Amino acid sequence: MKKLLYVAPHLSTGGLPQYLTKKIELLKNDFEVYLVEWSDCTGGVLVVTRNKIVKLVDKDKFFTLGENKQELIDIINQVKPDIIHLEEIPEFFMDSDIANQIYTQDRTYKIVETSHDSSYDITQKKFFPDKFMFVSQWQIDQYKDIGIPKVLVEYPIEYVERPDRQEALEKLGLDPNKKHILHIGLFTPRKNQAEFFEYAKALPQYEFHCVGNQADNFKHYWEPLMNDKPDNLTWWNERTDVDAFYQAMDLFLFTSRGTNNDKETMPLVIREAVSYQIPILIHNLPVYLNYWDDYKVNYLDTADSNYNLSLIESSLNSSNSINVVEEAFIISTYPILNSVTETTIECIKALKQTGRKIIVTSHLPIPKELQELVDYCVYDKNNLLTKHTFYNYTWFDFGTWKVDLWLTGENNNVYHGPAVYTNYYNGAALAEKLGIKKVYFLNYDYVLKDSTFIDNVSLILNQKKAYAGIKEEQEGETVITYFLASEPKFYLDHFPLIQTPKEYDNLMVKWDSESNGLENLTYCTFQKSKNQMHWENEQTFTKLIEKNFDHKNYSRVEYFSVVSVKDHPEQFAVFLSVANSTDNRDIEIAVYEADKMLFDETVKVTHKLSWFRQVTFNPEKTYKIYYKAFDRYNHDLIEEKKIIIEKEYFKNQLPKNGSLTLS
Repeated sequence: MKKLLYVAPHLSTGGLPQYLTKKIELLKNDFEVYLVEWSDCTGGVLVVTRNKIVKLVDKDKFFTLGENKQELIDIINQVKPDIIHLEEIPEFFMDSDIANQIYTQDRTYKIVETSHDSSYDITQKKFFPDKFMFVSQWQIDQYKDIGIPKVLVEYPIEYVERPDRQEALEKLGLDPNKKHILHIGLFTPRKNQAEFFEYAKALPQYEFHCVGNQADNFKHYWEPLMNDKPDNLTWWNERTDVDAFYQAMDLFLFTSRGTNNDKETMPLVIREAVSYQIPILIHNLPVYLNYWDDYKVNYLDTADSNYNLSLIESSLNSSNSINVVEEAFIISTYPILNSVTETTIECIKALKQTGRKIIVTSHLPIPKELQELVDYCVYDKNNLLTKHTFYNYTWFDFGTWKVDLWLTGENNNVYHGPAVYTNYYNGAALAEKLGIKKVYFLNYDYVLKDSTFIDNVSLILNQKKAYAGIKEEQEGETVITYFLASEPKFYLDHFPLIQTPKEYDNLMVKWDSESNGLENLTYCTFQKSKNQMHWENEQTFTKLIEKNFDHKNYSRVEYFSVVSVKDHPEQFAVFLSVANSTDNRDIEIAVYEADKMLFDETVKVTHKLSWFRQVTFNPEKTYKIYYKAFDRYNHDLIEEKKIIIEKEYFKNQLPKNGSLTLS
């Protein structure tokens, strides 16, 4: 294995040693890891993280420098590392004469630098590594003019299910009948515990908790605070059980503002709070570059403390709380194509960022790569299809040609409403069994861009049983079903199990709907409990969806037929229309006159298209039209169709299919 030598300015407390701990955990099986501690400044008390690191690194590979820093060069010569990784830029902690020796032009090792600072004047940098490994995008932007490779390596957000609140509080000896607010961080002006103390004084009905050490070099800051500490604030010092506090608290209130000379970078405590899915209030500092917008984070006002007090209280109100562990997405997919699978993967990855569980439902076998990404899969091979009772006609106008199409011709009125119905039902039934409190039904071709939308819907579900957008269609009022949200039990109370197309169609009579369209049926059954619903009007709903989702548009609205040709009674036309915005099929269409091939064409479908070919009909001949659709990636046959046209069909059936008009 290659030898990796870390050099850290200290291992006492804060983000630096914590980042280093995670790196060593991830790399110690792939590298021979050595570690040099430039200075032991723990004072024998700030040792929680240091002790973790000592356990990770072999004793003979761990070094602490004393006053003689030249010893570092001796260690390098002895170890002969392949990589030296400085856990802070050398200008911050290293003697220039030592740095000059490490950064020699004829070095045989690579140098990587990580910085945990956002305040350094880049124009003063004197030593240049082979690569930068930064912890925030802000740092990368600051170093953009330095022509050295840079990589962003973020501390992972690893979602953790929170235990029962009362149990977690009692474990810490805290009163579960009170609300508890948490701050974590070293007591410094940057972390700004002074503001946290002021909120505690103003809100004596709540319990405030500070976890973090009080180092002697910052005594001038924390001592006056502690001398005026309110009774409802507890200081817990540095702890080995910080996770217990994240699990128990009702709110994480991080008041850090940074200073001009001591900015934040990417505080680990915020990432940890996100991982534990605790409600979070922070100042939206410029160095964050709005990073936290995509997470369950709300922002304090930098100037209005009264507003912040109200925000704290509203965040502690149960009606304003969100527990993503008790929520799940139900994604309805139909992975018949590689491109559908890829889009579903994109959908899933975006949703995973919210921390909620994911259930995928399908009437086709679910590919392994999808299974591995989600929490649960439901494969129901009973793919129920029916005929639409309302829509039997459609048309296409392209200027130079037009098609009027009757959907009953050549079975173009196949309707997949009951298939989607059962996908949603299956997901809701599983969620109910799992104890999920809120579910979000989503079609696989909608990729989430902003999780704030889901959080807002979750807050609505604290007051209502379901959330839906409504739309006026030709058959009447409908629910927009590609996204809706509900409590699982409420959904199941309205939608029974169906196992046949007839059972689905009978719902139209049962619920007095204008059609058997899923959207119309959903609206009608929800009307029974309309006061328990949150209804979003079409205009607002559409704007919200466009803002918060990237729609890939796999509508599966597709037609293949033969139609008559207006003003050309001796002809028929082969017609194909695909409405998908993205596709990856090769569709082979061949036409035979008796045994003679008239044409054999491959239509490469990559996006929405319409296609036709005219054929002159000889009443003495029989014509065979073959349709075969293949997945372009793996060449699997997806479906095939065959149409036979002879004299009787041409005369009686062809006009019923529709017509092509040429201008």
